[in-house]
Amino acid sequence: MAATQILATASTAADSADVTVAAGTPITVSLKGVTNQSALVLISLKDDAGAYNQTGGRLTSDVPSLMISAPGTYRFSRVAGATCGVFSG
Repeated sequence: MAATQILATASTAADSADVTVAAGTPITVSLKGVTNQSALVLISLKDDAGAYNQTGGRLTSDVPSLMISAPGTYRFSRVAGATCGVFSG
């Protein structure tokens, strides 16, 4: 599977488009373009009413990648400050 950009590299607060994880098809997500140790991207899961709920998952300079195996629709939200982006691969 080719790498896919989820959130472009920048330092401003931003939300990704929806990322759908299908049952039985986990994805690995990772930071990219990190410039310092304060990178932070929060992961939210969309509920049945269309609201986003923080999952407790996060990408940071110390934990730059993780695998999402639970099916659902996710959003990645970069906190303003450090430069970073997110991709899946």
